[in-house]
Amino acid sequence: MLKTHLAVRDDPHVFATPDALVTLGASRSAVASMRFWSSAFKLTDGIRHQPGTASDVLPTARARWLLHEDGDSYLEEDKSLWLLHWWLLAPPCLVPAWFYTFCLSPLTRLEPDRLRAGIERAAAAASWKRQPTSTTLHRDISCMVRMYTPGTPHEQPRATFEDLVDRPFSVLRLLNSGPDGVVRLSSSAGAAAPAAIVAYACLEYASRFTPGPGSISVGRLLTDDAGPGRVLRLPPRSLSRALTAAAVTHPQLRLTHNGDGIEVLTYSCPPLALAWNILDASYGHVRRRLGIHPEQGTPGQPTERASAAEQLALDDSLASDGRRRPSTPRS
Repeated sequence: MLKTHLAVRDDPHVFATPDALVTLGASRSAVASMRFWSSAFKLTDGIRHQPGTASDVLPTARARWLLHEDGDSYLEEDKSLWLLHWWLLAPPCLVPAWFYTFCLSPLTRLEPDRLRAGIERAAAAASWKRQPTSTTLHRDISCMVRMYTPGTPHEQPRATFEDLVDRPFSVLRLLNSGPDGVVRLSSSAGAAAPAAIVAYACLEYASRFTPGPGSISVGRLLTDDAGPGRVLRLPPRSLSRALTAAAVTHPQLRLTHNGDGIEVLTYSCPPLALAWNILDASYGHVRRRLGIHPEQGTPGQPTERASAAEQLALDDSLASDGRRRPSTPRS
């Protein structure tokens, strides 16, 4: 991530230059992977100034915030991986197989054939112009599983530094491989997510519907297709505990019950601004030192207001064009 960030920070045209492979010190497939994943994680933004010309690739404000030396440039903290996981599945989501698995699938046993069939049904329901091929889906599912699992039990003795690099999100335990080789989706991995990340995700999600002060039910946060409960795999008690902890230092945030006895999260200021206040405080107030404001968005970036069905239709070419399906991201 850092290597890509530094490259586009210094030269927005780096991916379009003939010597990109030399400049980035990577193979052609690795360069394609670097560009794809930096965009998928919302760390870069492509801006085309004129039709028919190559896009400039620029670091987003959130990339400059996270990957600065005052942030977590080497992604050494687990909370940064939780944050990237949330950003990966936030709109616009460029990895439909991931979105289906974490946000839409009723499955907890990720058997490849059933998962592939589910993605195909979702793609048809979302009216993709081009349906993903079986080969592409197999490649995507394999990439996702490798990205999130620590490997099968007999591989564990060999899980060294290379394994951590190649399977960066395995530490989150969102997916697990059992002795039978079946991959299972965790229902409670989010209990280990830091309170600041959970609160950020809840408020950022709420901001997609109401930009100003207001409230959102805890039930929605837990069960909405693209909500933090599903994306982060949060048990109800863990969600409430995290929000309660965040409210101690941010009184604009409060858990309460409405007149119908439904538990709701209320916020007395714009939720996106509050989300970034909480997140930034957990990183030592990087925004204040750098003078940047990721919560204000990046010019040219799409707005974050898309339904679950729209997420699966945002970039169907990514699911049907085998040339653009990259390898597992590396930290």
